[in-house]
Amino acid sequence: MPESTTGPTDETDPEPWKLQIPILFTPRDLKPFQEVVTFDFNNLYKVDVLVKGEGIPLQLELKDPDQAFLDFGIVSVGGDVTKTVPLVNRSKKPVTFKLSPSDASQFQKCNVALAPDGEVTLKPREVLPVEVRFNPKTRLPNFNLDIELVVEPNEPRKLISLHGVSHGIELKLMDEVVAFGSVVKGSRLTKNLQLSNFGDVKAYYKWESK
Repeated sequence: MPESTTGPTDETDPEPWKLQIPILFTPRDLKPFQEVVTFDFNNLYKVDVLVKGEGIPLQLELKDPDQAFLDFGIVSVGGDVTKTVPLVNRSKKPVTFKLSPSDASQFQKCNVALAPDGEVTLKPREVLPVEVRFNPKTRLPNFNLDIELVVEPNEPRKLISLHGVSHGIELKLMDEVVAFGSVVKGSRLTKNLQLSNFGDVKAYYKWESK
């Protein structure tokens, strides 16, 4: 709807009344558009305004399409691996967007971090390095996660698929209590204590006899 500004306060004010008319352009096709808008003032005076625009494709994509699948491989618990994926804007206009995990809770559980993690504006032909960090704190089975590209008001779309696994040591005593019961003085009773490694890598240990 048109919105008028405040008019003059007295006859000496040189500023005339103003009327601001917003024109919203929402292209539905990838092509140039041209329309004439006619302003009719009391059927006495008409002004034709030419409105031109162009619908262009959104071309925000990975510089290397092969990096759409990112494999961290096997990372030991406590390891820290960062991979960089360049993102380029091949559109004719700047694009404001953000990168978002498809499942934030799973990203946190797998200790995967993403940078930048906020809203970014990328100019035409500008390249942005996207960093994906995997820093596992515990053993993790094979996981698959997705990073989505969010450009309002469009629906989010998958940009990168992540894959990885974390190997580590997981030692467990099969019996927490060794019960000898009653033993005759001067005799000997031997019991076995089983220590198992349910992890993925070798575990070296020694007993603190003292």
